[in-house]
Amino acid sequence: MKSGAAQNPSSFRLVVIFGLVFFLLGTVLFRLFEKQVIEHADFVKEAESQSTATTAIPAPRGKIFAQDKDGQLYPLAISQWQYQLLVSPRQVKDKAKLADALAKELPELKRDEVFAKIDNDKLYVPPLIKGLGEEKAQAIARQRYGGVFVQPELVRVYPEGDKIAPQVLGFVGADGSGKYGVEAVHDSVLRGKGGSTTAKKDSLGRLIDILSTDKTVAGKDVVLTIDYNLQFTVETKLREAIEKFQADAGSIVVMDPKSGAVLAIAGAPTFDPNSFSQLRGEEQFKFLSPAASNVYEPGSVFKPLTMAAAIDQKLIQPETENVFGKSVVVKDREIFNAEFKVYGRQNMRQVLENSDNVAMVWISSLLGSEKEREYFEKFGFGQKSGIDLVGEQSGRLAPIKEWNDVLRATAAFGQGVSATTVQLAAAYSALVNGGTLVTPHLVEKELVGETATKREYPTRGQVISAETSATLREMLVGVVVNGHGKRAQVTGVTVGGKTGTAQVPDPRGGYYKDRHIGTFAGMLPADDPKVVMIVRLDNPKTVQFAESSAAPTFGEIANWLANYLALR
Repeated sequence: MKSGAAQNPSSFRLVVIFGLVFFLLGTVLFRLFEKQVIEHADFVKEAESQSTATTAIPAPRGKIFAQDKDGQLYPLAISQWQYQLLVSPRQVKDKAKLADALAKELPELKRDEVFAKIDNDKLYVPPLIKGLGEEKAQAIARQRYGGVFVQPELVRVYPEGDKIAPQVLGFVGADGSGKYGVEAVHDSVLRGKGGSTTAKKDSLGRLIDILSTDKTVAGKDVVLTIDYNLQFTVETKLREAIEKFQADAGSIVVMDPKSGAVLAIAGAPTFDPNSFSQLRGEEQFKFLSPAASNVYEPGSVFKPLTMAAAIDQKLIQPETENVFGKSVVVKDREIFNAEFKVYGRQNMRQVLENSDNVAMVWISSLLGSEKEREYFEKFGFGQKSGIDLVGEQSGRLAPIKEWNDVLRATAAFGQGVSATTVQLAAAYSALVNGGTLVTPHLVEKELVGETATKREYPTRGQVISAETSATLREMLVGVVVNGHGKRAQVTGVTVGGKTGTAQVPDPRGGYYKDRHIGTFAGMLPADDPKVVMIVRLDNPKTVQFAESSAAPTFGEIANWLANYLALR
């Protein structure tokens, strides 16, 4: 009995030991199963990530072209491979010698500045230079300097800088997306689709094989409605006018009145899209086109629109006469003519030629508040025109409940309402093209290789009858021949248009006494207008009225256009 009892503890220990062995063996087997079967896919991925590398390949962004009257294309925005020069100081044995060599290869680098940047043991320092052309980059690469690398990058380049339509173009930001202008509005068309390359590496990180390539899809090119030669002329004439008349700023829009195609659009001050990052916060307003983003009370250039509404409603005709004094009282407001002039008996043609405020108040009283505001809205005011620019403003057209007799009276000659130069160009297009409100636009077509897809832009309604439009064209010619628009005349071509010298609202109430904005709105040739042009100069200081600033600027551009388009 004793010996049997003595064996029991041993048997128990064997059972425990075998149990532990089987448990441990089972655990090991389960872990092997888990690693080799259950987690197999995860380990494969991790192994692949250590032996492969995927490199993103940016897609070339589509080009942006202007064109001339013969259809010749001019690149305004292109994507270009450039190179940046990188140095890893840790890999450079003789830093002074390298600084000497790089300064000799690239004169734009200063030897002492290079040495100061690389005289350390850092792995990398910021690029010594960006924007290297391929020839210079290859020359550096051939020298095989230790620790020196030339890295390619796809860069957006604007060949004309600040000279041709920078506010139309906008620019491409550091994140690769378009900012402002056509670059932003048509980013999805221009951007394209990036690709990638997946390569196999050995344990030392050396390339063994290319496993796969996801090809890039280049962005589509776009052709603007902008005429390259006209745009250059308009930009030049605007700069000259601002300097000559000591204006604070200005904008010009030239439009095809039948289609709404913007042939030229310029604003000043402006910027160079190649160096947009250099503009500080308070200067970044220059990124926006003032023609679309800067609203103002346009003044007397509104008078033909009010006149057109009254004629369209058959309330007056060009021969309608009345007698008008130097002022008129509306409720508690006395409204004067410029320089307190008295014109006496006039017909409606003479009202426009003399730019008579008092007569316009009488015309507005015939229209009434509701009908006057209705026509202004039909002309496109108080709403965005739809032009493909970032930052377009709708201006101010007060709701009908605020359209009291005083506002009705002042709005008739362009005070108390606000608009942009683009809105005025669209309104004047409707005024002279037979009465149709067009959509201003900047992109004519998209290009993929040799295949072009033309863009279509809807019209926005009939504003006035074709008969009324023809009548207003004739009356606007009279303003240029007999009225304040004489300096807009062009020899051999019939021009029609209207001046406007507008007061500038004071935020504290009323209007500044020492500031004004001069505008000339016109078209040519008058019998079948090919262009409508709006010239706006902000606060010119050497002259008092638009007939001496905006009108002659219009005339200079119109004279150039008459030759360019062979209108005479």
